[in-house]
Amino acid sequence: SPIISQLEKSFQTFYVCTAVRMFLFFLDPSRRGKIRIKDLIKSPILDDLLALRQALPEEEHIGNWFSPSSAKRVYGLYLQLDMDGNGMLSQQELLQYEGAYLTEVFVRRVFEECQTYDG
Repeated sequence: SPIISQLEKSFQTFYVCTAVRMFLFFLDPSRRGKIRIKDLIKSPILDDLLALRQALPEEEHIGNWFSPSSAKRVYGLYLQLDMDGNGMLSQQELLQYEGAYLTEVFVRRVFEECQTYDG
């Protein structure tokens, strides 16, 4: 893929994982690990990814979640929040995110609802 070839090797795995999770988050709400092809084709998420095939300046892709600059920005924020460097965010680490006003109750509910590696 031309997009992936533009990224540093060390960042490629994170980028692919993030892109896949984006599709699964929006198109697999029942968490089956599957996406129906017709849902994928109708999805504006796929349109965003395919838009990157156009040879446009990076500024043209500013609002596109799949653009390398957007992915790097998200990755940078994630690394800043991951204070213990274990690759996962705890409830306390997520509460440190200054870009949103997350309450303790909200973060606790997210962790109750979403499956984590710790159970």
